[in-house]
Amino acid sequence: MVSASPDKQSSSPLRFMRSLRYKLFLPFLVIIILLGMAATFSSVGLLKSSLIQSADDRLLATQEMLFREFKKQEIILQTYTVLLQHFVSLVRHVNDTEEVGILQDQLFTTLEESNISVAFYPSEIVAHLPQQSLVNLFDQAQRSKQPRFRYSNEFGDHPVLMVAAPLYSWDKSDKIMLLHMAMGDSFLHRIANPLGVKAILMNFEGKTIAKSHEAQSPISLSPAQINSISRGERVYLEQDHPEDGIQRYQITAIPLGSSELIFLSLQTPLDDAFHVQTNLILRLSAIIIAFLLLGTVIYFRIISGIISPAKQLQLAAERIAQGQFNHRIADFTNDEFGSVAVAFNSMLENLESNYQQRAAKDIEKVLEDEAIKTKNLLELKERNHRETLEELHNLQRETEVVFQLNQAMISTVELPSLFDRILQVIRKTLDCDHLVLLLYKPGESTLEVVKALGIDEKILSEVKFTFDQGITGYVAETQRISYIKDLENDERSLSYHGQVASRGSMVSVPLVVKGRLLGVMNLHKKRVDSFSTSELKLIQAVANQTAVAVDNTQLLQRARNASIHDELTGLANRRYFQDILKREVGQARRFSSNFSLLMCDIDHFKQISQRLGPMRADSILRQVAQSLLHNTRSIDLVCRFSKEQFILLLPKTNRKGAVAAAEKLRIIIQNKQFDYSGAPPADLQVTVSFGVTEFPADSKNIYELLNLADHALFAAKKEGRNRTVTWEGPAPGPE
Repeated sequence: MVSASPDKQSSSPLRFMRSLRYKLFLPFLVIIILLGMAATFSSVGLLKSSLIQSADDRLLATQEMLFREFKKQEIILQTYTVLLQHFVSLVRHVNDTEEVGILQDQLFTTLEESNISVAFYPSEIVAHLPQQSLVNLFDQAQRSKQPRFRYSNEFGDHPVLMVAAPLYSWDKSDKIMLLHMAMGDSFLHRIANPLGVKAILMNFEGKTIAKSHEAQSPISLSPAQINSISRGERVYLEQDHPEDGIQRYQITAIPLGSSELIFLSLQTPLDDAFHVQTNLILRLSAIIIAFLLLGTVIYFRIISGIISPAKQLQLAAERIAQGQFNHRIADFTNDEFGSVAVAFNSMLENLESNYQQRAAKDIEKVLEDEAIKTKNLLELKERNHRETLEELHNLQRETEVVFQLNQAMISTVELPSLFDRILQVIRKTLDCDHLVLLLYKPGESTLEVVKALGIDEKILSEVKFTFDQGITGYVAETQRISYIKDLENDERSLSYHGQVASRGSMVSVPLVVKGRLLGVMNLHKKRVDSFSTSELKLIQAVANQTAVAVDNTQLLQRARNASIHDELTGLANRRYFQDILKREVGQARRFSSNFSLLMCDIDHFKQISQRLGPMRADSILRQVAQSLLHNTRSIDLVCRFSKEQFILLLPKTNRKGAVAAAEKLRIIIQNKQFDYSGAPPADLQVTVSFGVTEFPADSKNIYELLNLADHALFAAKKEGRNRTVTWEGPAPGPE
């Protein structure tokens, strides 16, 4: 009998792991490693936190410096603005032109020394300036009658901080004064670079206005982060750049004046933290390894003498395992190991005599057991193989159906098309004779047929089920799938209220999303008991996916309708009107056409609301809205503009046609018999007034055009209401 030597076996890694020395050494080694790792990670964590805090302090210090600098320059511009306003007012009341000229030269010299430029714009040319953002700034200053600040790079080679303020002559704004001073890339570099920080100034849309370093790129922000920054919060981010390494970002907002914000993005590198962290890990790892090696050597020297008898027992056991039953332990110790050695030698004497007799029987039994085990194992593997193939086939079918359903969800957002695609996929996959899809109507507590395949939809168009009717109602109420093997023998079968001769087998499955019933889907086969267990599982999976698809499509349609319609009147809302108005302006400019706006207001609506109450006043609003909607062209757009105010967009309509349309609507509403939900109040008549403007005859600016329509409506009210007034004349001045 040939076998490996005991020395070679005892030196193998597996034998060592089973040894007594290993069991004694392992806890010692684990404790040292855990302590070393804990110390390493704690140190690295503290160091990283300290370095990140240091970086945040630099970013915060830079932010404070830039904030103070912006506020300083803002105060300077504010001071000069007030001074110039008073100076202009003084000039208009002083006759000594020579003294005024001297003061003017000194004032403008001071502005030049402060790198501040000033310009004056007549009010009548403001609307014709090429820069729309400058027009908006001037418009804000005129409407608020206060200085308005703006930081922008759209008006020259360098970004500037500017302030616009109206100038008045006899209480009328006749000029707009604009002061601006350069605060661009060099300004940011001068403040941020000494602290090792890079800075970027961005507008509210995230576009870069100025940056302290040329190769610097802005960071993208999510809408939630933009909202947090707009509320005055600081946002900290970290990003890994291929060229610059890991960068720490702080983004905050800098207010300008009382209504303007710009975003400040500051960044500083964190590479130093990771270099220090790496060096610390390497040093601590080297120290731990050195201590482990030294401890291992000392430990092994100590326990080697303790476990020497155990080695002799191990050697004897290995010899017995090799069949050397004549081996005996020669050296005994006067301890527990010695007692074990004596017992071991006695066991060997008995074992050697019985080994030969039992060996033959054991070998025969082992061979017999192995043959039985092998046979059973082969049968089990064959059975598992068949089950696996069947499961794979079912999984493939389920995956294919789910994929096709997902494709249907992606390719269409209309419910009828989605229903048709879903039923086509299910019919093709499960080979059903016909399918019926019913949707749940919560307000009526009924299930209505919305789609059918294999059956004429006209036959089922009026079919409805309540929860206490038939198999479909039972499935909707319990929200559990139901399999009817033979419809003719089931008393619950209603054959769709006698419209279809139902026979064979049917599966009725509810469409449920998060415990909420959406509908029921019925699958029919003409043969009795023709649905397998795997098909029932597949039907349940398909129903879940179908429910999600229907729910998502319904939510999308509701969201689409809610986003463009007013909830009370059902008309287009103000945001949708503004989108269509901008599109109509583009069409009119492209094709040199025109359109008109009708601003409409219900006369004395506050008194009507006080007399009728809020609910009945809302009913009047809805009735007026429907009258406007039903008595206009299909190309016209009717919108609820404010509480009792409506606005109409009439494409390709001049002022004359708009007046005719407004008069028609005014007379219709004047003669309309309103439903007051009770006896009509005495001396109460609902009338409306209209203000009319035309594009581009009255204005080419849509905001001014709306303003002119509002002024025309105000004139109609002032002249006695229940009339139509067109805007004729120049744009109005500030009120």
